[in-house]
Amino acid sequence: MMPWFRLYPEILKDPKIRRFTTVQKWLWITAMCEAAQATERGKLFIAEGVEYTDEDLAQAAGLRASEFDQAIGFIDMCVTLKMMERHADGGVTLLNFNSRQYEKPSDTPDKTRERKRKQRSKEAENKKQQASKNVDVTEIPEHIPGSHANVTPMSRQVTPGHAIDTDTDTDSDTETDSYTDKKTPPPIPSSDQKYQPVVVVVGGRDLHIYKSVIDQYKHYFVYEPNQTIMNLLHSYLDDEVQMDMLAWAMRDAAEKGKAWNYAKGTIEKLFSRGIRTAEQADLADQEFKQSREQKPLGKVVPMMDKLPASVQWQMEQEQAGANIAREAKSINDFPEMAERLRRLRSRA
Repeated sequence: MMPWFRLYPEILKDPKIRRFTTVQKWLWITAMCEAAQATERGKLFIAEGVEYTDEDLAQAAGLRASEFDQAIGFIDMCVTLKMMERHADGGVTLLNFNSRQYEKPSDTPDKTRERKRKQRSKEAENKKQQASKNVDVTEIPEHIPGSHANVTPMSRQVTPGHAIDTDTDTDSDTETDSYTDKKTPPPIPSSDQKYQPVVVVVGGRDLHIYKSVIDQYKHYFVYEPNQTIMNLLHSYLDDEVQMDMLAWAMRDAAEKGKAWNYAKGTIEKLFSRGIRTAEQADLADQEFKQSREQKPLGKVVPMMDKLPASVQWQMEQEQAGANIAREAKSINDFPEMAERLRRLRSRA
């Protein structure tokens, strides 16, 4: 099997790595490659008492002759930055390499989740088996000595004398209490039932509410949320935002064909208004829609073409003349014309 190692994306933002030149960054990647395939994983080593030098690392990196000067002092620089540690035997160890480069396949996140899922499934199955043993035993009537007439078929098989679970001695107290109280314990939900949503009607439509933010996000956006979105969803819950309000915002976004960012904006707007539940969110949405329908579109201002000032003046004069013509009764109402008429008459 070819040796390999993990390269984390945070290398792009690591303040120590950002001090390196481009050539030195490649030297660091080369050092990780060498450490991954070394006999003692995580250590750069030539031989006992032989020092691992900058030139050895530069040759492993395949640097050109013109780039060798950038490799001089690189290991000492890494030692100063506490990224490497030099040993008396001449070797150099990459600090924290083995803690971040686990080899066992069983330690991968997927395998870890799978183990946890199997463990929970097994625990649920054990509880179901335990519940099936805690059956009610009907008391034997005193007037029928030794009678088993009132004992159900299942209770005949599980009598107080035989209800001893040899595999789990620590559960004996629980069994004794169940026989004393003579109550059938509640059924234990299966692993599939644990992940089923609670369906409620909000706004006249079904709202699926899950216990997990991952399941909640996947129901409305199909894919699993990344770590950033998961942290944000948990922060909302920490701020007392209810899961049903998160579900309401996700449903609203999904119905409108929008992505997570739309739901995020809705959640933050509702949160700023002190809204924490789905019912409050739906009520606020209805009030907003009603106010938008009742709000007038605005005063309509008729559009009129503006005439030139000269034309406007002429129209005003004509209007004024028309008014005078309607009001005039005789020539005496026009003094100038009356004076002209008098002069003409005097000349004649």
